[in-house]
Amino acid sequence: MVNYISSRPMIFQLIIFISCCFCLGIAIDCGGNHVRNAIIVDQQGKGEFKKIQPAIDSIKNKNDHWVKIHINPGKYVENVNIPYDKPCIILEGSDRKTTKITYGDGKATTTFFSFPPNVILSGITFENTFGNEGPAIAAIINGDKSAVFDCGFLGYQDTLFDATGRHYFKNCYIQGEVDFIFGEAQSYFEECVINATQDSSKPPGFITAQRRNSSTEPSGFVFRGGEVTGIGKVNLGRAYGPYSRVIFWETYLSSVVLSGGWDPWKYGGHEKNFIYAEVDCTGPGSNTQGRVPWEKKPNEININDYSLSSFINEDRWLSNIPPIHKNHV
Repeated sequence: MVNYISSRPMIFQLIIFISCCFCLGIAIDCGGNHVRNAIIVDQQGKGEFKKIQPAIDSIKNKNDHWVKIHINPGKYVENVNIPYDKPCIILEGSDRKTTKITYGDGKATTTFFSFPPNVILSGITFENTFGNEGPAIAAIINGDKSAVFDCGFLGYQDTLFDATGRHYFKNCYIQGEVDFIFGEAQSYFEECVINATQDSSKPPGFITAQRRNSSTEPSGFVFRGGEVTGIGKVNLGRAYGPYSRVIFWETYLSSVVLSGGWDPWKYGGHEKNFIYAEVDCTGPGSNTQGRVPWEKKPNEININDYSLSSFINEDRWLSNIPPIHKNHV
Protein backbone atom coordinates (compact mmCIF):
# COMPACT_ATOMS: atom_id res chain seq x y z
CA MET A 1 0.00 0.00 0.00
CA VAL A 2 2.78 2.44 0.85
CA ASN A 3 4.37 2.43 -2.59
CA TYR A 4 1.05 2.90 -4.29
CA ILE A 5 0.01 5.76 -2.04
CA SER A 6 3.27 7.56 -2.77
CA SER A 7 2.52 7.24 -6.49
CA ARG A 8 -0.95 8.76 -6.24
CA PRO A 9 0.25 12.37 -6.81
CA MET A 10 1.87 11.20 -10.05
CA ILE A 11 -1.43 9.65 -11.13
CA PHE A 12 -3.28 12.91 -10.46
CA GLN A 13 -0.64 14.95 -12.31
CA LEU A 14 -0.91 12.66 -15.33
CA ILE A 15 -4.70 12.91 -15.38
CA ILE A 16 -4.66 16.71 -15.05
CA PHE A 17 -1.98 17.00 -17.75
CA ILE A 18 -3.93 14.89 -20.21
CA SER A 19 -7.16 16.73 -19.38
CA CYS A 20 -5.50 20.08 -20.10
CA CYS A 21 -3.89 18.90 -23.32
CA PHE A 22 -7.01 17.27 -24.73
CA CYS A 23 -9.77 19.20 -22.98
CA LEU A 24 -13.07 18.93 -24.84
CA GLY A 25 -14.68 21.54 -22.61
CA ILE A 26 -17.79 21.40 -20.51
CA ALA A 27 -19.71 23.30 -23.20
CA ILE A 28 -20.40 20.02 -25.02
CA ASP A 29 -24.13 19.31 -24.81
CA CYS A 30 -24.18 16.09 -26.88
CA GLY A 31 -26.97 17.43 -29.08
CA GLY A 32 -29.51 17.75 -26.29
CA ASN A 33 -31.00 14.81 -24.41
CA HIS A 34 -31.77 12.57 -27.38
CA VAL A 35 -29.90 9.34 -28.12
CA ARG A 36 -28.68 9.41 -31.71
CA ASN A 37 -27.55 5.79 -31.98
CA ALA A 38 -27.70 2.53 -30.01
CA ILE A 39 -25.28 -0.40 -30.03
CA ILE A 40 -25.91 -3.78 -28.43
CA VAL A 41 -23.24 -5.93 -26.82
CA ASP A 42 -24.21 -9.56 -26.29
CA GLN A 43 -21.93 -12.49 -25.47
CA GLN A 44 -24.16 -14.87 -27.42
CA GLY A 45 -23.78 -12.91 -30.66
CA LYS A 46 -27.22 -11.29 -30.55
CA GLY A 47 -25.77 -7.79 -30.91
CA GLU A 48 -23.22 -5.91 -32.94
CA PHE A 49 -20.39 -6.87 -30.57
CA LYS A 50 -19.58 -9.66 -28.12
CA LYS A 51 -17.24 -7.50 -26.02
CA ILE A 52 -17.60 -3.98 -24.65
CA GLN A 53 -14.31 -2.38 -25.69
CA PRO A 54 -14.78 -2.96 -29.44
CA ALA A 55 -18.21 -1.30 -29.16
CA ILE A 56 -16.60 1.77 -27.58
CA ASP A 57 -13.84 1.75 -30.19
CA SER A 58 -16.45 1.84 -32.96
CA ILE A 59 -17.71 5.28 -31.87
CA LYS A 60 -16.12 8.17 -33.74
CA ASN A 61 -13.55 10.41 -32.10
CA LYS A 62 -14.86 13.78 -30.89
CA ASN A 63 -18.32 12.29 -30.74
CA ASP A 64 -20.91 15.06 -30.22
CA HIS A 65 -24.23 13.18 -29.94
CA TRP A 66 -25.37 10.66 -27.36
CA VAL A 67 -24.59 7.06 -28.29
CA LYS A 68 -25.95 4.28 -26.08
CA ILE A 69 -24.11 0.99 -25.68
CA HIS A 70 -26.53 -1.49 -24.15
CA ILE A 71 -24.82 -4.49 -22.54
CA ASN A 72 -26.90 -7.63 -22.24
CA PRO A 73 -26.53 -9.80 -19.10
CA GLY A 74 -23.23 -11.54 -18.64
CA LYS A 75 -19.85 -11.49 -16.95
CA TYR A 76 -17.46 -9.53 -19.17
CA VAL A 77 -13.84 -10.22 -18.27
CA GLU A 78 -11.99 -7.31 -19.84
CA ASN A 79 -10.36 -3.94 -19.27
CA VAL A 80 -12.72 -1.25 -20.51
CA ASN A 81 -11.54 2.25 -21.39
CA ILE A 82 -13.57 5.23 -22.62
CA PRO A 83 -10.82 7.52 -23.96
CA TYR A 84 -10.77 11.30 -23.62
CA ASP A 85 -11.86 11.93 -27.24
CA LYS A 86 -15.10 9.90 -27.05
CA PRO A 87 -17.60 11.91 -24.96
CA CYS A 88 -21.37 11.55 -25.04
CA ILE A 89 -21.42 7.81 -24.34
CA ILE A 90 -24.07 5.93 -22.34
CA LEU A 91 -22.89 2.58 -21.03
CA GLU A 92 -26.05 0.76 -19.97
CA GLY A 93 -26.19 -2.69 -18.48
CA SER A 94 -29.35 -4.73 -18.07
CA ASP A 95 -29.04 -4.67 -14.26
CA ARG A 96 -26.08 -4.41 -11.91
CA LYS A 97 -26.87 -7.89 -10.57
CA THR A 98 -26.69 -9.50 -14.01
CA THR A 99 -24.25 -7.30 -15.96
CA LYS A 100 -20.71 -7.31 -14.60
CA ILE A 101 -17.38 -6.04 -15.92
CA THR A 102 -14.61 -7.75 -14.00
CA TYR A 103 -10.85 -7.91 -14.13
CA GLY A 104 -7.89 -8.78 -11.91
CA ASP A 105 -4.74 -10.27 -13.39
CA GLY A 106 -2.62 -10.61 -10.28
CA LYS A 107 -1.48 -7.00 -10.25
CA ALA A 108 -2.95 -3.55 -9.64
CA THR A 109 -4.81 -3.18 -12.93
CA THR A 110 -7.85 -0.94 -13.28
CA THR A 111 -11.02 -2.62 -14.54
CA PHE A 112 -12.78 0.44 -15.97
CA PHE A 113 -11.49 3.88 -16.94
CA SER A 114 -13.78 6.73 -18.08
CA PHE A 115 -11.89 9.82 -19.18
CA PRO A 116 -14.14 12.16 -21.22
CA PRO A 117 -16.90 14.50 -20.07
CA ASN A 118 -20.56 13.64 -20.60
CA VAL A 119 -20.63 9.94 -19.76
CA ILE A 120 -23.57 8.04 -18.26
CA LEU A 121 -23.26 4.65 -16.58
CA SER A 122 -26.28 2.59 -15.57
CA GLY A 123 -27.03 -0.91 -14.34
CA ILE A 124 -23.48 -2.31 -14.31
CA THR A 125 -21.21 -3.75 -11.63
CA PHE A 126 -17.51 -2.98 -11.98
CA GLU A 127 -15.30 -5.45 -10.12
CA ASN A 128 -11.59 -5.76 -9.45
CA THR A 129 -10.67 -9.25 -8.29
CA PHE A 130 -7.03 -8.52 -7.40
CA GLY A 131 -7.71 -9.30 -3.74
CA ASN A 132 -6.98 -7.72 -0.39
CA GLU A 133 -3.21 -7.28 -0.52
CA GLY A 134 -3.07 -3.94 -2.33
CA PRO A 135 -4.91 -1.48 -4.55
CA ALA A 136 -7.74 -2.94 -6.59
CA ILE A 137 -9.34 -0.14 -8.60
CA ALA A 138 -12.68 -1.15 -10.04
CA ALA A 139 -13.25 2.18 -11.79
CA ILE A 140 -11.58 5.51 -12.49
CA ILE A 141 -14.05 8.28 -13.34
CA ASN A 142 -12.39 11.45 -14.52
CA GLY A 143 -14.61 13.41 -16.91
CA ASP A 144 -16.83 16.32 -15.94
CA LYS A 145 -20.59 15.79 -15.97
CA SER A 146 -20.47 12.04 -15.36
CA ALA A 147 -23.70 10.46 -14.08
CA VAL A 148 -23.84 6.99 -12.55
CA PHE A 149 -27.11 5.20 -11.79
CA ASP A 150 -27.63 1.85 -10.05
CA CYS A 151 -24.06 0.67 -10.49
CA GLY A 152 -21.88 -1.47 -8.26
CA PHE A 153 -18.18 -1.02 -7.51
CA LEU A 154 -16.43 -3.98 -5.91
CA GLY A 155 -12.86 -4.01 -4.67
CA TYR A 156 -10.81 -3.83 -1.51
CA GLN A 157 -8.33 -0.96 -1.55
CA ASP A 158 -9.00 2.13 -3.73
CA THR A 159 -12.15 0.61 -5.23
CA LEU A 160 -13.51 3.82 -6.77
CA PHE A 161 -11.01 6.41 -7.97
CA ASP A 162 -13.30 9.42 -8.14
CA ALA A 163 -10.65 11.46 -9.89
CA THR A 164 -11.73 14.90 -11.16
CA GLY A 165 -14.84 16.67 -12.46
CA ARG A 166 -18.47 16.86 -11.33
CA HIS A 167 -20.00 13.43 -10.75
CA TYR A 168 -23.41 12.22 -9.65
CA PHE A 169 -23.93 8.75 -8.19
CA LYS A 170 -27.44 7.54 -7.43
CA ASN A 171 -28.57 4.21 -5.92
CA CYS A 172 -25.08 2.76 -6.21
CA TYR A 173 -23.34 0.07 -4.18
CA ILE A 174 -19.68 0.68 -3.30
CA GLN A 175 -17.66 -1.97 -1.49
CA GLY A 176 -14.15 -2.01 -0.07
CA GLU A 177 -12.13 -1.26 3.01
CA VAL A 178 -9.05 0.93 2.53
CA ASP A 179 -9.63 4.41 1.03
CA PHE A 180 -12.20 2.78 -1.18
CA ILE A 181 -13.70 6.06 -2.38
CA PHE A 182 -10.81 8.41 -3.11
CA GLY A 183 -9.90 11.27 -5.40
CA GLU A 184 -10.27 14.96 -6.16
CA ALA A 185 -13.69 15.00 -7.81
CA GLN A 186 -16.68 17.15 -6.89
CA SER A 187 -19.19 14.38 -6.31
CA TYR A 188 -22.68 13.80 -4.94
CA PHE A 189 -23.62 10.31 -3.75
CA GLU A 190 -27.38 10.01 -3.33
CA GLU A 191 -29.02 6.98 -1.68
CA CYS A 192 -25.91 4.85 -2.09
CA VAL A 193 -24.95 1.82 -0.01
CA ILE A 194 -21.38 1.92 1.29
CA ASN A 195 -20.22 -1.53 2.41
CA ALA A 196 -17.00 -1.82 4.43
CA THR A 197 -15.61 -5.34 4.23
CA GLN A 198 -12.60 -5.34 6.56
CA ASP A 199 -12.48 -8.33 8.89
CA SER A 200 -12.52 -7.33 12.56
CA SER A 201 -9.18 -9.08 13.04
CA LYS A 202 -7.45 -6.50 10.82
CA PRO A 203 -6.80 -2.78 11.43
CA PRO A 204 -9.78 -0.51 10.72
CA GLY A 205 -10.07 0.97 7.26
CA PHE A 206 -11.30 4.22 5.76
CA ILE A 207 -14.28 4.87 3.51
CA THR A 208 -12.98 8.07 1.94
CA ALA A 209 -9.64 9.66 1.12
CA GLN A 210 -10.70 12.97 -0.41
CA ARG A 211 -8.10 15.26 -1.96
CA ARG A 212 -8.53 19.04 -1.87
CA ASN A 213 -5.52 21.33 -1.92
CA SER A 214 -6.99 24.78 -1.17
CA SER A 215 -10.08 26.43 0.25
CA THR A 216 -11.04 27.68 -3.21
CA GLU A 217 -11.12 24.26 -4.88
CA PRO A 218 -14.70 23.05 -5.49
CA SER A 219 -13.89 19.39 -4.91
CA GLY A 220 -15.44 17.30 -2.18
CA PHE A 221 -17.71 14.32 -1.52
CA VAL A 222 -21.30 14.67 -0.33
CA PHE A 223 -23.21 11.55 0.76
CA ARG A 224 -26.93 12.28 0.94
CA GLY A 225 -29.13 9.55 2.38
CA GLY A 226 -28.12 5.96 1.84
CA GLU A 227 -26.30 3.87 4.43
CA VAL A 228 -22.90 2.75 5.67
CA THR A 229 -22.82 -0.92 6.59
CA GLY A 230 -20.40 -3.84 6.67
CA ILE A 231 -18.31 -5.92 9.08
CA GLY A 232 -15.49 -5.04 11.44
CA LYS A 233 -14.78 -1.34 11.96
CA VAL A 234 -14.16 1.56 9.62
CA ASN A 235 -13.56 5.32 9.74
CA LEU A 236 -15.60 7.74 7.66
CA GLY A 237 -12.46 9.12 6.10
CA ARG A 238 -8.93 10.39 6.24
CA ALA A 239 -7.40 13.46 4.65
CA TYR A 240 -5.78 13.09 1.24
CA GLY A 241 -5.17 16.83 1.07
CA PRO A 242 -4.83 19.80 3.45
CA TYR A 243 -8.40 21.01 2.78
CA SER A 244 -10.14 17.65 2.50
CA ARG A 245 -13.96 17.88 2.41
CA VAL A 246 -16.56 15.14 3.07
CA ILE A 247 -20.17 15.53 4.23
CA PHE A 248 -22.52 12.75 5.37
CA TRP A 249 -26.09 14.05 5.34
CA GLU A 250 -29.15 12.07 6.47
CA THR A 251 -27.14 8.85 6.12
CA TYR A 252 -27.75 5.73 8.18
CA LEU A 253 -24.48 4.83 9.90
CA SER A 254 -24.34 1.32 11.30
CA SER A 255 -22.15 0.22 14.21
CA VAL A 256 -19.32 -0.44 11.75
CA VAL A 257 -18.37 3.27 12.05
CA LEU A 258 -15.69 3.96 14.65
CA SER A 259 -16.36 6.56 17.32
CA GLY A 260 -13.50 8.86 16.24
CA GLY A 261 -14.75 8.92 12.68
CA TRP A 262 -11.92 10.79 10.96
CA ASP A 263 -8.14 10.79 10.65
CA PRO A 264 -5.79 13.59 9.50
CA TRP A 265 -3.40 11.02 8.01
CA LYS A 266 -0.35 12.91 6.64
CA TYR A 267 -1.98 16.30 7.20
CA GLY A 268 -1.77 16.67 10.95
CA GLY A 269 -1.74 20.38 11.75
CA HIS A 270 -4.27 21.17 9.01
CA GLU A 271 -7.29 19.93 10.94
CA LYS A 272 -8.90 23.40 11.10
CA ASN A 273 -8.98 23.43 7.28
CA PHE A 274 -10.81 20.11 6.87
CA ILE A 275 -14.54 20.19 6.25
CA TYR A 276 -15.74 16.92 7.73
CA ALA A 277 -19.33 16.98 8.95
CA GLU A 278 -22.33 14.79 9.71
CA VAL A 279 -25.78 16.32 9.44
CA ASP A 280 -28.98 14.59 10.58
CA CYS A 281 -27.48 11.13 10.33
CA THR A 282 -29.06 8.16 12.10
CA GLY A 283 -28.10 4.70 13.33
CA PRO A 284 -25.79 3.34 16.04
CA GLY A 285 -22.71 4.75 14.31
CA SER A 286 -24.08 8.30 14.19
CA ASN A 287 -23.30 9.19 17.82
CA THR A 288 -20.83 12.08 17.45
CA GLN A 289 -19.88 12.40 21.12
CA GLY A 290 -16.65 10.49 20.55
CA ARG A 291 -15.75 12.14 17.26
CA VAL A 292 -12.48 13.98 16.73
CA PRO A 293 -12.82 17.52 18.13
CA TRP A 294 -12.10 19.14 14.78
CA GLU A 295 -15.10 17.64 13.00
CA LYS A 296 -17.31 20.53 11.92
CA LYS A 297 -20.58 20.91 13.79
CA PRO A 298 -23.70 21.22 11.62
CA ASN A 299 -24.05 24.89 12.56
CA GLU A 300 -20.48 25.56 11.40
CA ILE A 301 -21.30 24.88 7.76
CA ASN A 302 -24.02 26.14 5.44
CA ILE A 303 -25.74 22.89 4.57
CA ASN A 304 -27.53 24.56 1.67
CA ASP A 305 -24.16 24.77 -0.07
CA TYR A 306 -24.20 20.97 -0.18
CA SER A 307 -27.58 20.40 -1.79
CA LEU A 308 -27.55 18.68 -5.16
CA SER A 309 -28.42 21.84 -7.05
CA SER A 310 -25.85 23.99 -5.26
CA PHE A 311 -22.95 21.55 -5.10
CA ILE A 312 -22.77 20.05 -8.61
CA ASN A 313 -25.84 21.07 -10.61
CA GLU A 314 -26.03 24.86 -10.69
CA ASP A 315 -26.10 24.81 -14.49
CA ARG A 316 -28.73 22.03 -14.44
CA TRP A 317 -26.68 19.64 -16.52
CA LEU A 318 -28.39 16.68 -14.88
CA SER A 319 -31.72 17.82 -16.28
CA ASN A 320 -30.32 17.77 -19.80
CA ILE A 321 -29.09 14.19 -20.02
CA PRO A 322 -31.19 11.43 -21.62
CA PRO A 323 -33.82 9.99 -19.22
CA ILE A 324 -32.53 6.45 -19.50
CA HIS A 325 -33.44 5.41 -15.98
CA LYS A 326 -36.73 5.10 -14.14
CA ASN A 327 -35.22 6.86 -11.13
CA HIS A 328 -33.78 9.66 -13.20
CA VAL A 329 -33.05 13.02 -11.58
